[in-house]
Amino acid sequence: MKTIQLKIKTVLFLLLIGFIFTGCGEDKKDKEKNSDGDVNKLEQIESQSETKDKEFTSPDRSGGNNSHIAEEDAGITSPDSPEGNSAPIELDCNYFRENPNTVLKNNPEAQVDYIIPCMTRIDGKLNIEPGVVIAFEQDAGLNFTTKSSFKMEGTAEKPIILIGREETKGYWRGIHTESPNANNKLSYVTVDYAGGSKAALEIYREKTNLSLDNCTFSNSKTAGMLASDNVGKDVHNIQMNNCTFTKNNIPVKANVTRLRMFNGSNSFSGNEKDYIHIDRERLKGDVTWARLDVPYFLQDNFRFSDGVLTVEPGTEIIMSAQNWMHLSNKASLVMVGTEEDPIIIRGEHDVPGFWIGFTIDSSSPLNEISHVNFRNGGSTTGSPNGVVRLERSKFLKIHDVVFTRCFEYGLSLRSAPKSHLEYANLTLDDTEKLFSDWGGKELTDLENP
Repeated sequence: MKTIQLKIKTVLFLLLIGFIFTGCGEDKKDKEKNSDGDVNKLEQIESQSETKDKEFTSPDRSGGNNSHIAEEDAGITSPDSPEGNSAPIELDCNYFRENPNTVLKNNPEAQVDYIIPCMTRIDGKLNIEPGVVIAFEQDAGLNFTTKSSFKMEGTAEKPIILIGREETKGYWRGIHTESPNANNKLSYVTVDYAGGSKAALEIYREKTNLSLDNCTFSNSKTAGMLASDNVGKDVHNIQMNNCTFTKNNIPVKANVTRLRMFNGSNSFSGNEKDYIHIDRERLKGDVTWARLDVPYFLQDNFRFSDGVLTVEPGTEIIMSAQNWMHLSNKASLVMVGTEEDPIIIRGEHDVPGFWIGFTIDSSSPLNEISHVNFRNGGSTTGSPNGVVRLERSKFLKIHDVVFTRCFEYGLSLRSAPKSHLEYANLTLDDTEKLFSDWGGKELTDLENP
């Protein structure tokens, strides 16, 4: 009996050992299979097609959403589609709150990578990789708070596309940012059919940082970009280079203190209203008023009281009704055009006296106005009524200037004997007289007024 029991135990033991080895072998095969699948998926992501079709109307919503969240290093998450799935991944309204460190990757098999259905709040980090296409539902968008940071870095071959699910101007709201993070960047990003609120890109708060290069903002119902908050002098926290604003209602609306972000590398033409909308009135610190391919339209009066204001040749400034420009205190003006590229300051409408004038109340020896065409200026009521007004004991060098369709006088002087005025080659074009005193009386001899 004992012999039989021993034999049974021996058989059971051998069977148990066999099961263990068999299970280990199957686990090893499964791991090798999964490992090969991960490698194949990684190779697909890294070898994305450079000819991914960007010209689509509405993404197909019929495909199932079989995505899963892939945990990556350092708490990074990335919504990922199974191999062979070309359906877009919908990111619900809580996705970025639940996943505060997200990387959005390009699926080379999908025409649209992601759908965002609402105005989603982002408090963490967001990185969007080259080639990603995101379609937004109506009134949806990206809201970056003061706690967030973001990088959307496409390439010339693989730009990042942010577009509405319908190709209707203002269909989705756009990008709203208040993030002060110094690493915030949009590079080779196209924002299309946004602007359902104030602009396709809305920038708020003085300390908000953003670098823009080679971006396109198009088909906005409102403005392509809005940067409305006051910033202190010499603040350069919005950098913009080689960007295009076209087919919008207005390319850019900005506070006058944001003039430093403009330069000639950007394009602002081809919009319903081809001008840069500038509001508020006080600017301080050294600044260059850059020549652009469209005019600036000043909606308010303009004051400059500290620093050097340099206006580039070829710059054009439109003045709204009965507004004025004023240079004072320690400020200096270098408004120097060329014969080929004069500076133009004109009224919104070609009417004499449409805007008031430019007062120089600064003693800086740098003050110079040359190769400038002043149009439609002058006060139609009261005095002084010259387009350029020089206060007592102030300095101005003015030459090669044309006064076109101005109300009565080109220049008004508070005190000709006490003013430091140098002038030459001043031309009247459909303007009556050149000099007047502060009370509106004509001056014909400045040496003996």
